[in-house]
Amino acid sequence: MSIHVDPGLVALVAAIVGLGVGAQFLAAKYRVPSVLFLIVAGLAIGPEGLGIITADTFGEALSTIVGVSVAIIVFEGSFRLEVETLRNAPRAVWWLITVGAAIAFLGTALTVRLLLGASWDVSLLVGALLVATGPTVIAPILAVVPVREAVATTLETEGIVNDVTAAILAIVLFKAMTAQELAPRGYVLLFAERLGMGALTGLVVAAVVWYLLTQVDLPSPAAPQVARLLTLAAAVVAFAIADSVFSEAGIAAAATAGFTLGNLDLPHRESILQFKQDVTLLVLSFVFITLAALLEFAELLALGVAGLAVVAVLMMFLRPLIVLLSTAGGGFSIRERLFISFVGPRGIIPASVATLFAIRLQTETPPSDPAGADILLGTVFLVILVTVVLEAGFARQFAAALGVIQSDD
Repeated sequence: MSIHVDPGLVALVAAIVGLGVGAQFLAAKYRVPSVLFLIVAGLAIGPEGLGIITADTFGEALSTIVGVSVAIIVFEGSFRLEVETLRNAPRAVWWLITVGAAIAFLGTALTVRLLLGASWDVSLLVGALLVATGPTVIAPILAVVPVREAVATTLETEGIVNDVTAAILAIVLFKAMTAQELAPRGYVLLFAERLGMGALTGLVVAAVVWYLLTQVDLPSPAAPQVARLLTLAAAVVAFAIADSVFSEAGIAAAATAGFTLGNLDLPHRESILQFKQDVTLLVLSFVFITLAALLEFAELLALGVAGLAVVAVLMMFLRPLIVLLSTAGGGFSIRERLFISFVGPRGIIPASVATLFAIRLQTETPPSDPAGADILLGTVFLVILVTVVLEAGFARQFAAALGVIQSDD
């Protein structure tokens, strides 16, 4: 039996990995978040650049690749989130992930409705997706902008939690949108099903991994490697099981498994954490470059000035309003509150889910809604592009101007 290997596809994957590693190198050298270099690399090899990657390059497998990659990324972020850190976290964190998230959702939806004239269905869908800031863009910023622990914890926790809730909320709204008729209690049921299934699956997978690592004797030389591989498997297995039952429940499962294992007394914890960070960097590079490569400027230009106005409202009015309200009396200086207001870039979750929804709106939804798909995809990618370039690209300079950088190692 012969196995056919596509040399072109192998070379393409190698090129993406190489560009990703190069982006990480440049980020470390110039103290700029790697996300900025990853997007530039993606645009360079996409249809708007050299044309090396097109929408047909990975075919239907792209959504699966992105889904598994997001699971690994969310798992790693959750693994580093300790209960003690949350217990001592500023109360602003809880305001940001509850009231703040609700304001972001409704405020974004209203902005899209008024400025772009989108239907309420599409507007609410965009609003749900853009609630997520996410660890995929926050972590690279904090890696080069060392701020006070309370500030970093606030941004990281907001990103991890809102990644999960935004993805589940978006899929619930999309299912309601395609179902045409859904009672209010139906929304709650759909949301609870996915969150509950994800949490249950994550807990079970974490328990199995904990048992294998702590109760089963392994030869000493092999133990660290087995520990690393088991935790990586936990992310993928939890995602796959939950997502096979309810779409988008997998993200909640990966987050729950990561958070649970991260707060258990595991052997070889430091080795596991370092391994997960390295894998996450490679996965993050691959996904960001690939999705950026699929971006078409025509979709952005079609939004015109109104699209830029939406981004301006989100960055200059809605985000500062949410942060200033959430952090009032929370022990932050006005300079730190301004920095948190500035750092709200969107990343992988909105990009990947919006791409999937846009395809379904164009082809599967009865009736199909190509115009809604264009607004959805164009708005989400425009917000991602502008916020990453400005907020991730200039985060260190803004932090230095405000005087909130703690050290410069």
